[in-house]
Amino acid sequence: MALLITGLVYIRRQLDFRGKVLFHPIVLAPLLGSLLGPEGFSTGVTIGVIVELIWGSNLVEYNAGFKYGLLVSLLAVTLTVLSGNISLILNLSLVLILSFAFQETFEFLEGSKYFVFVLLIFNLLILFSVPVVQRLLGATPVQFLSELSIIAGLFPVIGLAIFLIQGVKPLFHRDNIWYYSYALATIITSTLVYNNYYWGILLFPIAWYSLYYLWDRTNILEFKDYFRFALIGLVVLTTPLILNFNTFYSISKLQYILWAEALLAIFAVLRLFKLTGIEGYFILALVGIIGARLGIFI
Repeated sequence: MALLITGLVYIRRQLDFRGKVLFHPIVLAPLLGSLLGPEGFSTGVTIGVIVELIWGSNLVEYNAGFKYGLLVSLLAVTLTVLSGNISLILNLSLVLILSFAFQETFEFLEGSKYFVFVLLIFNLLILFSVPVVQRLLGATPVQFLSELSIIAGLFPVIGLAIFLIQGVKPLFHRDNIWYYSYALATIITSTLVYNNYYWGILLFPIAWYSLYYLWDRTNILEFKDYFRFALIGLVVLTTPLILNFNTFYSISKLQYILWAEALLAIFAVLRLFKLTGIEGYFILALVGIIGARLGIFI
């Protein structure tokens, strides 16, 4: 598994921008999970969508921040399945912290011939730590693990807020059609697979390519604005379909929609103040756990 994950991450680095379309968490995480057993696919879908929404943009338009989204998704799926599928979010959080530390420590080796060996050693260390992770999960209070499972469906809101702000006020350097095609394909695919339409995974590269080449054939510059406005509208409309949570304060479909849109608005405002994906992830985890303990989320 370490060799496979290292190979996938390395191959992605060698491809041009068109080939990298197939090497995204939303595509590879479910496929890798399916190799690990029947529950691996659903685990891969959940992790793949969360990671894609929050850090997938950096795989397309990387300037700063966390750039190992694909690595995190593949490692998190593998670690979750091998540790018994006890806590998806806790495993994802552990891998995220370690991968960010890896980025900060070995970024200077990027582009060198030694990087792939360092990456392989890192993957081996993570996967050989499965017994340690199992002991950690066993020592973690059941109430805490239950609270993490309660708020698991909230994490996509961070990525949705990122996409919303990138439509309203782009934060990346190049304001291009290729990115907006990716963003629209991601939102559409996430909505489908989170509602058990797993064929949506196949739609991801098709929609991305199709939207881009639609513009490429027409070469109409206004398409950029059309795609931006479509992204804003699509995020707002699909947020209640992607998020999954329960609360005593939501007893009707309308109240659920309002709760979902309120969460989107809160994190969109935080994003305007330069909130990063990692910061948003752990802020939501903290707020969600507190909300679960107070009975807000059930």
